[in-house]
Amino acid sequence: MPQSGQEMLDQSISTCERIADGLGSQDAAWETSVVEIVEKFDEISGTFFFKTMPSIPPTRTAMRDADALLGLKEQGNWDDFGPQLTKLIASAQDVIEKAGMKGTTLT
Repeated sequence: MPQSGQEMLDQSISTCERIADGLGSQDAAWETSVVEIVEKFDEISGTFFFKTMPSIPPTRTAMRDADALLGLKEQGNWDDFGPQLTKLIASAQDVIEKAGMKGTTLT
């Protein structure tokens, strides 16, 4: 059975928490950005949007971007980390806006 939007969001939150853990020692601004994504995802978690089919494409994209970012962290590939974080912020922003939190801007 394919994952629901909520399951993908939960996985994204878990992945982002792993990314943020200790990231401040590399770059405090990066850690702040990832923590902010976790906070916003926590706020929208459990909302009706994640029980619907339209939640799946944007949430899957954010989950994949988070997985890619975690891989870069684990490899210590900091050159590619910044651009991938920018990509994750954009996909997370898309999820947040589609979930109905228009006007919330990630930094």
